[in-house]
Amino acid sequence: MKLAISTLGCPNWTFQQVLENFHAYGVQGIEVRGIDGKMEADEITWFAPDKQAETKALLKQYGLTIIGFGSSFSFHDAAKVATVIEKAKKTIDILEQMEIPAMRVFGNNIPDPTKKEETVKRVADGICEVAAYGHKHSVDVNLEVHGDFNTADTLGPIVEAFKQTPGAGILWDIEHSDKTYGDNYMEFYAMIKPLLKHMHIKDYLRKKPDGAKDWTLVKVGDGEIPIVPILKQVIADGYNGYFSFEWEKKWHPEIDEPEIAFPHFVRKMHEWID
Repeated sequence: MKLAISTLGCPNWTFQQVLENFHAYGVQGIEVRGIDGKMEADEITWFAPDKQAETKALLKQYGLTIIGFGSSFSFHDAAKVATVIEKAKKTIDILEQMEIPAMRVFGNNIPDPTKKEETVKRVADGICEVAAYGHKHSVDVNLEVHGDFNTADTLGPIVEAFKQTPGAGILWDIEHSDKTYGDNYMEFYAMIKPLLKHMHIKDYLRKKPDGAKDWTLVKVGDGEIPIVPILKQVIADGYNGYFSFEWEKKWHPEIDEPEIAFPHFVRKMHEWID
């Protein structure tokens, strides 16, 4: 079992703190979603050409690997998609230099339901173009299950397009599919399974304590997502990617500190799987 943690969960830590703590917690992978307050690859000092050798040496010293980069690139907006594709390719160039093997992207929205088919095709075409470029540079491009792209109906045409595109894959964020399918996730999973490259593990309460139809992030095992059955299913089916803990501390500062949530994640994963 390969475990990783996203830096989204520790927005106030320095890169040195990330290295020291992730090593102490016993995970193997770092999923980069911001370092030292910088979210874009070309703004992260540790990725700059004059720092790359030092960064790689530190990673080796602590026995850690950067297993992916979480970009914010979305492909749904016709007015912006060409610019997004250009920026995504430039980010891939940096990731190649850093030997980071994957980049996360989004769909992300379907603003006009009457133009859903057009939007889905735009997303598929845009990501396939970036993934083809990434494949030439040893960087996979993984579409995260997120936003309006969290159903089999929406993702189906994209999955079919990805099957013809080396380097294109699916990142299954189990929270976002749970918002649609709850415990009945098997049909959705069966659809994305052939292209499953990476997973985000998290947990939440499907309703707030006051009964409102909303969600509340909680530590893994304290919520309602059927995490254990999902883990056992994907492992039985041969999934050999990382299980990455995405604790959304940057977006939700009220949730537990990483010093509490991170080691709890590692303990629970070993309790469930070992």
